[in-house]
Amino acid sequence: MITRQYRPSWLRRLILPAVTAVFLGYFGYHAVNGEYGMVGRARFESRTQELNAELARLNAEKAALEAHVKLLRPSSLDQDMVDERARVQLSVVNPNEVVIMDFDKLAQAKSN
Repeated sequence: MITRQYRPSWLRRLILPAVTAVFLGYFGYHAVNGEYGMVGRARFESRTQELNAELARLNAEKAALEAHVKLLRPSSLDQDMVDERARVQLSVVNPNEVVIMDFDKLAQAKSN
């Protein structure tokens, strides 16, 4: 009968704790710096604030456009608004008005 007598290595006892420490370190790093970690959450919150500001701006623009459209409805027709829109669309003026042409602005409009 053969018996083996050996001394257990101290490195062998450290394998499981080392693997566990590596896994904990990996998940801990991603809990802080990952896409959905603490740093990612700060990015999400700053992006949310930016989008809320843009939403408020767009809502204000929408309200202004709705007020402008309301003036053009047949039930509440504003004569000044109709006159303004007709002049812009038809490019006409009254004979007693003075027209000042801004050629720089026209050149920019043509280039865009």
